[in-house]
Amino acid sequence: MNTEGRVCVIGAQGTLGNTIVKQFEAAGWTVHPAGRRPDRRKGFRQLDLDRPETVGRALHDVDLVVSTVPDPKLAAERFVLERGGVLVNCSHTHARTAAALAPKAKESGGTVLLNAGLVPGIANLAAAELLAKHPQADRLEVAFTILNEGTAGRGGGEVAHAALASRPSHPVIEVPLPEPFGRLPCMKVADQEDFGFGGVAGSRQVDIYLGFADRPIRLALRAISALRLMQVVPRAAFTVKRGRQDEASKEPTVVWLGAGLGGERLGASIIQCEGDYRTTAASARAFGERLLVDNPRGCFNPEDLFSLGEMTAPLKGIGLRV
Repeated sequence: MNTEGRVCVIGAQGTLGNTIVKQFEAAGWTVHPAGRRPDRRKGFRQLDLDRPETVGRALHDVDLVVSTVPDPKLAAERFVLERGGVLVNCSHTHARTAAALAPKAKESGGTVLLNAGLVPGIANLAAAELLAKHPQADRLEVAFTILNEGTAGRGGGEVAHAALASRPSHPVIEVPLPEPFGRLPCMKVADQEDFGFGGVAGSRQVDIYLGFADRPIRLALRAISALRLMQVVPRAAFTVKRGRQDEASKEPTVVWLGAGLGGERLGASIIQCEGDYRTTAASARAFGERLLVDNPRGCFNPEDLFSLGEMTAPLKGIGLRV
């Protein structure tokens, strides 16, 4: 527990950001929520990543910055690399986007950790361990479950919509998952997106699957996909309020990772936890606290600095199992 640390949470007005605020508050940190809109919360700092002049003011005098924002300009990340500090971003950052930070990272005075939640994040570490066991693999598969009753926010809905609306239809595979899911049909999405696994996969193909555990939703999406109408599904279908918004839920969540070669599956790893957003928030804090102790400099993905065992150990208390 850190009773003296000061953290600024970018994106704190979203559902995931608010969950992260509560995670740090419960651990004894002094928390400064940050976002675009005025906010009456104690310690709030107004920040608009499209206005660089607001970044320095918002990130002043804190030990750690945590962001939930997939900012294509990487404004906060660039600021930290140039001016110093530690930033953990738990959204997913494509390998091509992360590569844009390389010039800043070479002469960095700060630390930036990208893809540092659950998916991607802890899942990256499981993928690194799996691929180390099967170095001949030419494909990394990642499937994760979605439950309608889970904590959900607009940002997560927009990510799901973008992935599904990227093509008119999607292939489906059955993934063997532990109960309560069993053999769950999962829909392959977003061929052009590595979901933050590009770094750990290297030159390997990355296949991402979404497993909708609610049967009516799953059947409806499969029917729409069979009719080749996924691209016309409105964004509102994914961003309307669903799940719990006020606090992090504890719904069963599974991340499945497979290593394949050609048409053969060489091995698999499974992460089980209680709540996607809840585990992401706890992961972001665990990563941040380790970075403050280890004090590296530059821009990293989780697999560059950490092993699966050392990062899952502090998360066992919230029900994470690999």
